[in-house]
Amino acid sequence: MYIYLHVPFCVSHCIYCDFYVVLEKYGGKAAYVDAVCREIALRFADIDLTRFPQGIQTLYVGGGTPSLLSSGAYARIFETLNQYLPFSPTAEITLEANPGATRSEMADDPAAYRAVGFNRVSVGVQSFDDTELKKLSRLHSAAEAIGFIHRLQATGWDNISLDLMYGIPCQTRDSWRATLHQTVTLGVQHVSMYGLKVEENTPLETLTLNAAARGAYPLPEEDDVVAMYHEGLDVLQQAGFVRYEFSNLAQPGRESRHNLNYWDNGEYLALGVAAHGYWQQVRYEGVRDMKTYLQNPLAGEQQPCPPQERLENAIIFGLRKAQGIHIPSLESEFGLDFRQRYVAVLQRFGGDYLHWAGEYLQLTEAAIPLSNTILAEFMG
Repeated sequence: MYIYLHVPFCVSHCIYCDFYVVLEKYGGKAAYVDAVCREIALRFADIDLTRFPQGIQTLYVGGGTPSLLSSGAYARIFETLNQYLPFSPTAEITLEANPGATRSEMADDPAAYRAVGFNRVSVGVQSFDDTELKKLSRLHSAAEAIGFIHRLQATGWDNISLDLMYGIPCQTRDSWRATLHQTVTLGVQHVSMYGLKVEENTPLETLTLNAAARGAYPLPEEDDVVAMYHEGLDVLQQAGFVRYEFSNLAQPGRESRHNLNYWDNGEYLALGVAAHGYWQQVRYEGVRDMKTYLQNPLAGEQQPCPPQERLENAIIFGLRKAQGIHIPSLESEFGLDFRQRYVAVLQRFGGDYLHWAGEYLQLTEAAIPLSNTILAEFMG
């Protein structure tokens, strides 16, 4: 079983973020942990646990700032999960954390989280340039981020992932290159690098659309953003990282098993306010309101995922992986002749953008900047 847990608490709300985050209210963290434990009991009551003889394979705690919850709070959540389904001895258990530990963004010492069972940490660094961090309204400095990573390593963490962002206001190709070179000196095992997307109804959208403010928040040109992506691949791959998905690179054997399940279009249970799950061919979202969630942890919306949507998701998610899609497995699952059904797409994009590696269909690296256009051709 694969599980995602959303922890919505944040010290402040970054200007580019459109996730559901809250400051403490309605009883704060203690009330939230109570509600999560109730949700676990309610959801597991309807699950045939004999389907999961290997237990819980991964748990990913995202947010928000999950490190604002204490290690004791997680011990209680883990204990509740174990009452229904034990963790596999090889389970991957990931905690997202912000590097501003000196500004109270981590409730306990890093060693305490390892002691309760976490064995992987994803650190929201975004950049090692202080100007860029300020433009994103991040609370930490580059020096604090470096110190935080060293502190993690000193307390035994040996599976550390960094989130990096390109396309940041005021970012240049030189400053991005400096962030990349700083990253490879730190001895981490995984890097996720994401192009900044200006989401609707965020303060960053307001700033980039406002003529008076736009000069202080200049976004890099599209050609520069594409060049930053390819430079990220070059620098990280030369340092021994292997790209296994569009935006994710890892030292060999350190790929995120939890995220690979997403890209394999696998089912996963989601817990917490505003959490998105995919379970028994149904996609669901927890209610995006803390007060309602505390009263009824199962409140939210759900939508059956019909065969055509599942097929499209399998293609779109699968082509994000460097390995690509195993076409015989896809044909067996959905009862189709792939080459016949998508002959026009294969002819249009074959060669430069779509590549066959035995029984696998892959997107080339040259295709990644055009991926939205190419993947859209598989829709409908």
